[in-house]
Amino acid sequence: MALKKKLALTLILGGIFLYSFFYIQQGMAEDVPAPTQAWMEWGDAYWPTKPVRGGMFRAASPYYIGVLNPNHFPVMDWITMGYIHEKLINHDGNYKATAPWLAESWEYIDEVTVLMKLRKGVRFHDGSPFNAESVKYQMEWILDKKNGAWSRTMLKPVKSIEVMDSHTVKWHFKEPWGAFLGTMASVPGYQISMKALKAESASTELKILNRRLKGTKRKVKKIEKKAEEAEEEGGKSAKKAEALAEKARKELADMENKIRELKEISKNHRPLDAYPVGSGQFMLEKNSPGNYIQLKRNPDWWYGKSIGKPDMPYFDGYKVSVIPDSSVRLASLKAGALDAISINPVQYKIVEKDKKINLQPFPANWLIWLMLNQAEGPCKDIRVRKAISHAIDRKALIFGIQFGFGREASCIFPDRHWTHNPNLKPVSYDPELSKKLLSEAGYPDGLTIRGVTANTPTAQAFSKAIMGMLGKVGIKWDVKFLSIAGLGKPFMNLEYDMAGGMFQWIFEPDVISTALYTPDGVLNYGRNNNEEVIALIKAGRKEIDESKRIKIYHQLEKVLYDNYMDIYLFYPVLLFASSKNVQGNNTDMIKQYGEIFVRSHPYWFKNGRP
Repeated sequence: MALKKKLALTLILGGIFLYSFFYIQQGMAEDVPAPTQAWMEWGDAYWPTKPVRGGMFRAASPYYIGVLNPNHFPVMDWITMGYIHEKLINHDGNYKATAPWLAESWEYIDEVTVLMKLRKGVRFHDGSPFNAESVKYQMEWILDKKNGAWSRTMLKPVKSIEVMDSHTVKWHFKEPWGAFLGTMASVPGYQISMKALKAESASTELKILNRRLKGTKRKVKKIEKKAEEAEEEGGKSAKKAEALAEKARKELADMENKIRELKEISKNHRPLDAYPVGSGQFMLEKNSPGNYIQLKRNPDWWYGKSIGKPDMPYFDGYKVSVIPDSSVRLASLKAGALDAISINPVQYKIVEKDKKINLQPFPANWLIWLMLNQAEGPCKDIRVRKAISHAIDRKALIFGIQFGFGREASCIFPDRHWTHNPNLKPVSYDPELSKKLLSEAGYPDGLTIRGVTANTPTAQAFSKAIMGMLGKVGIKWDVKFLSIAGLGKPFMNLEYDMAGGMFQWIFEPDVISTALYTPDGVLNYGRNNNEEVIALIKAGRKEIDESKRIKIYHQLEKVLYDNYMDIYLFYPVLLFASSKNVQGNNTDMIKQYGEIFVRSHPYWFKNGRP
């Protein structure tokens, strides 16, 4: 499967509604100060009882996490990934990359240079140190094509990284890069042991050299035989043949020396896709791909010790079982076999009056939308795009399939996002206008549009609701329900007019805007090519001044909105259900302070056990 195809599917193509069970998861700044006391609250305002150590936290997900190197594919559970790997920077309550974590501070020296100071005293799970050298090595590892990191394109503006001292790096960019902080709070920012990465690279190179070794030995033998024959004949050719033989022997010796060196570096190596080495609260204990992943407490976690709370994290372990059926997940929670799950809106009524369960809605920074193919077919015409958009009753959709747990969407950035344009209102429901627009576009008797989406119960319910609304104005959405693997080909080949979609975890605005609206974006494949949109995306990516960036993204949303580039439907609300034995989940503070609060405030069991 092609890299872009995998990325597109991982970014959720086709209306796949995955509900995570924990909430996880930018201007020229002179310097970012140490964290303020506002989010560093552990008193009664945070929780009335003191944390207790112990117990295995048990959760469930419809899918296995996938690979455990965040730079490879597929990763289906970024929540668990965040417990293993920590980022340089975390997000605040407005989804901005402002919260220092493994990076203590950063300073723009000029538009293309950033000086970053790193936290001291951090060690990876294999005991190796986190430092300037490890950061430089990882970024260069990501940028090296042979390592197959999908995150490589996110680091395209990097020119070089300079180690200033053991815990200071200087970043040099090819051009101004306003999306830098957001990128360091995204996938490339997840830190991996340099020792493990070197072993990984050495293991890969060792396999290549071992394959070449036999051929090189055969080549040397042939050259040596020719040299022997030339020596018997004598003359100048003998010296030339011997020189060639000597060169071949040296090449073989160098290869054998390199193989010995690589064997030493890769000794005891285990693939990072299956055996991660991060610096987070938990480390891998055991796993059964497709069934479960189980982590154990990192006793040397730096953060708890740095604030005088060495018992952090409080759980002894963290296990996520794969349970595809949502009703089975809920039954397991009610029976005490699980400690927390994310529930579907349809299950809300079942759970809300259960005295043994805490139920906490959380407004997610996700987008549910419909992707339009403007390269060919009826959606090239803005009148058709407008007709589709005005035919959908967003309020009814939210209440019908989400039971009210959602907020109407106006464009790509959620309502609580720092780049959301507050002047844009959701497209109005106006079926009569839709019929008028269709007639003007040459479809007075209606039309049929092709569609693709995922073959899941949630995606089917969503799609049927859309079909019903469109049918009332004469639009038939002919949808093919496909497996995740089957979605790739029709999407890449633009064999659709409108596809269902969901984009999770919208933080750095450049990520979603680039993915959706640049010709080489991983969710584009040439489906649209608006020059004004592309120019604004490039401007937003480069702009360092935060106030100017916000204006650019407000304008970007307006252009997307005015051109009906896609059908923006709603921002969902996640429903987190947990046993009342789980303590420390202060939803109000999570909403206020965001990811940094979650990362710094681990949960615990009331009695130190499930």
